[in-house]
Amino acid sequence: MRVVLTDPSLPGFLAGNHSTVRRWRSILRELGCEVVIHRIRDPQRGPLPCGDLLIALHAGHSHRAILRWKKRDEKLPVVVAVSGTDLYIDLPAAKTAAKRVIESFNAADHLVALHRGVEDQLPGAVGRRLKGRVHYIPQSARPLSGGRRPIESRLRLLVVGYLRRVKDPFLPLEALELLPDPLPDGTRAEVVHLGGIHERSCQERAICATRDQPRWRWLGPVSAARVRGYLATSHLLVHPSLDEGGANIISEALVAGIPILASDAPGNMGLLGDRHPGIFPRKDAAELARLVMKYKHDPRYRRSLEESSRQLGRGHFRSVETARWKRLLALLG
Repeated sequence: MRVVLTDPSLPGFLAGNHSTVRRWRSILRELGCEVVIHRIRDPQRGPLPCGDLLIALHAGHSHRAILRWKKRDEKLPVVVAVSGTDLYIDLPAAKTAAKRVIESFNAADHLVALHRGVEDQLPGAVGRRLKGRVHYIPQSARPLSGGRRPIESRLRLLVVGYLRRVKDPFLPLEALELLPDPLPDGTRAEVVHLGGIHERSCQERAICATRDQPRWRWLGPVSAARVRGYLATSHLLVHPSLDEGGANIISEALVAGIPILASDAPGNMGLLGDRHPGIFPRKDAAELARLVMKYKHDPRYRRSLEESSRQLGRGHFRSVETARWKRLLALLG
């Protein structure tokens, strides 16, 4: 089977979408497919390649490719991977962006969800048409080669993601400023943020925070290897998004067994579940600070967070993701 896989990454922004595309290409090749990547937002892209199956990441960004594929041959299947942008930004806009997403959904033969519960968030007519054809495929990650080695001199909170408003990147900074310095045991808490500037409106605040708050360290975009290095040396991953479609970094942290404090954004809840003990309300810096202190001083709570990551991490092994894709490809013949 020849699979055309769309990559909606902007040139130079090699983060979540790009990582997902690379991993899916590897899995599909393991399953015997020939895979062609079509970078839909690259000005230098060529025409849409031909193939037997189109897997489109992002209904909105891949809209043109999806319609061209179906116009070329309506019988050739399309699988649309639903993103957080589709569900929580474009659809509520109820304008051109929403129209593109709905048209892509209506052209799809199957949908891939990156977190649980997506079928309940689809527009009514779309949900009815695709009933039974929405497939949750968890994103997978590799275990840390050397295991966890949390730094001993500080309490390190790690945040990974672009600085953009929907990610609420400065909430951990606000929570940090509510924590005592030093902490009661004499150590200091710090926030390490990895990720580039996605919106210029965030740049000035990041520069000021770097200057004025020495406990907040913004390191900009870093390599995947360096992200994994910080995962190994951090005590907690903090994921404060306002809206989220199933973040790669949560899968990475779960497989690594790292405790996670995450907002109650739908994608976070769809990955972690409402029984995860590290959920806090969106925009609530005070509650995030309270959970950090609870982690630091309550051994039972700390163990419950760690155990939750270990249990959930089993669902994000590479073998699980590969088996889900194999099952979907079998449905497509």
